[in-house]
Amino acid sequence: MRPLAVRVLAPLPVTALAALTLAGCASSSRLAQAACTPADLRITVAFNQGSTQHNIYDLRFANVSRSACTLRGFPGVSLVTAGNFGGRPIGSPGPLLLHQGPVATVTLAPGQQGLALLGVAETVMFTGSRCTPVVAHWLRVYPPPPRHAVYVPIKAVTCSSSSDQVLEISPVFRDS
Repeated sequence: MRPLAVRVLAPLPVTALAALTLAGCASSSRLAQAACTPADLRITVAFNQGSTQHNIYDLRFANVSRSACTLRGFPGVSLVTAGNFGGRPIGSPGPLLLHQGPVATVTLAPGQQGLALLGVAETVMFTGSRCTPVVAHWLRVYPPPPRHAVYVPIKAVTCSSSSDQVLEISPVFRDS
């Protein structure tokens, strides 16, 4: 009878060790910061400066949540005709990405801000009848990694043709 008890009890330390290892892995994965969601952020856009054939805007991502979160890469951006999903794109559907090299993950503690630079092409960049000038009043922003859109008011004059590359965007970086 004694050998049977040893055989039944022998696997228990191995099972307990496996359970502790799995619990340790689960707690260490909780330490990794979650990606920022639109609910975690207040997104604003403000004119920064005029440049050669582009106006540069600061696209700020402020963490308004109670915990840290991360942003990585390029925000999805497009100028649109309305501040909702019914808004039609103005200009080309995708921005030109402004960056070379690796992209950093930006961790935002509560109250901290990330920044991306947004370039909007001026109408002087386009010659002839190709450019039909329009005033855009809304910017659709997908915080990186893109999932859900946020609509931000903006006033930008640019070209309306879908063949016109009107936007440029940098990756998000820490706003110091």
